[in-house]
Parts: sequence; structure tokens; C-alpha cells
Amino acid sequence: MPDSFFEIAGISLRFGGLQVLNDVSFTVEQGEIVGLIGPNGAGKTTLFDVVSGFHKPAGGHIWFKDVDLVEERPYRRAWLGLGRTFQTARLFQNETVLDTVKTACHRRMGGGALVSTLRGALGTPSSVTAEREVEERAQMMIARLGLDDYSNKLCSELSYGTLRLTELASMLAMEPELVLLDEPSSGIAQRETEALGPLLLELREELGATFLLIEHDMPLIMGISDRIVALASGEILAQGTPAEVQANDQVIESYLGGRVDLDEVVA
Repeated sequence: MPDSFFEIAGISLRFGGLQVLNDVSFTVEQGEIVGLIGPNGAGKTTLFDVVSGFHKPAGGHIWFKDVDLVEERPYRRAWLGLGRTFQTARLFQNETVLDTVKTACHRRMGGGALVSTLRGALGTPSSVTAEREVEERAQMMIARLGLDDYSNKLCSELSYGTLRLTELASMLAMEPELVLLDEPSSGIAQRETEALGPLLLELREELGATFLLIEHDMPLIMGISDRIVALASGEILAQGTPAEVQANDQVIESYLGGRVDLDEVVA
């Protein structure tokens, strides 16, 4: 068994004749923020899909708390403590922000969905207590992400930035231990992007969560990540601290097509 909290070990995936991931391996230690970068088409979101269970890899293992996620069904991964957001928020448009977050909170209710439904229908004392706890936790998460003013609004009425925050609140309400964030700053205003970095750092401390995030905003991801993993064409180019990865020649080549001589550009 691996020693790391989370480990991607030799993951490969093909779509027909196209090799989209090739022997991808790296680790994430508990409490870290690890950034996953790379040009469009590098395989970043596809790797998240493999971790989430949407694609079964051709080879390799994904170890999370000594459990091989490759052998687990997608819903089991959430129960094990894996949370994920997507490039575009996927929420029930006809539900309010409060009800959306409350739905996510029900993961922690004992006995599973069927037992919880039966208890609620019967109005047992335990179900009343559990529902009150769910309401309190949902309100707390909504307040923490600054969504109080939107609590009773339908998701269909929200701006894109507020919708992304609601998605994050819903996912964090499930109390995940490992959080996969797929381009959290995509489509939101610059002011919201600038506030996102400090928010994620605060949430790591408050919730004790570990983050693996894909992000194209380089100041954001380099500013909050403990380590960076760079992908290109489905393979790892470099791993290390933000400073080490930014100075890596292969990463520079992948992003810029080569080094740029600023003196020549100015001249």
C-alpha cells in the first residue's frame, strides 16, 4: 500500500487510437494544495474524470486512503470522501441555493438515502434532529461563502460567479477530505478571482481539506499551491514547487513555444 494520502500511479487511458493519458503518476499529501496545469488538451480534466469514475483507465491505480478507487463505483468515491466541481456548474436550476446545499448535507445522515427518507416520512425524533442539523450546516456553509443574500433564490436566477460559489458550497457541505476543483476561476469576474485564492487557503485551514485543482490563472494557482504538476499531451512534464515548475524548460516550451528574449521584443 502507498504511504501517501492520495496517489495516482501509472494511469493510462486511450480513446480509440488516441493516447490521452500515458503513465501519469504523482502524489498529494494530506493538507496540501496541489495545482495541475497544462495547455488545452493536456488531459487534465480527463484525469479528473478517471479519478471520479467517469472513465476506467487502461492501466494503473488511484490510491485514496489505502483504497484503490479504480475498483470503486463513482458514488462510492464520494462516500469515501472525494468531492469534485466541474468546469461548468451542474446544479438543479429549479432548486433554491439553500435546498441545493441541504441536499448535499444529507450525505452525512445515517442509514443512507432510503432509511433517511422513511424516517422523514414518519417524522421520527431522530429524523427531526437530523433535519435540523442539516439545516444548520447548510446555513453555516452558505454564510461562509457569502451567499446569505441568495439563500432563497433559485439557481436559475444566479449570476455565473454566484452559481460557481453555490456549487463549491454544495460540494464542501459533503465534508470531503480530498477536493478536486476544475478551473474554479473560469467565467467569474476578476474581483471574484482575486478573492478565490485567500478563500481556498482559509477553507483548507478551517475544514482540514486537501485540494487538487486545475487552473489556467497562473497568478492564482502559483500563489496558493504547495506543489505543481504540469501535464502536456497526457504526460507529466514536471513536478515541484511553483518556482521550480515555472523555471522548467519543458514547461516554458509547452506554454510559450520556447523562451522569450524580452530585450529583443523591446528592441
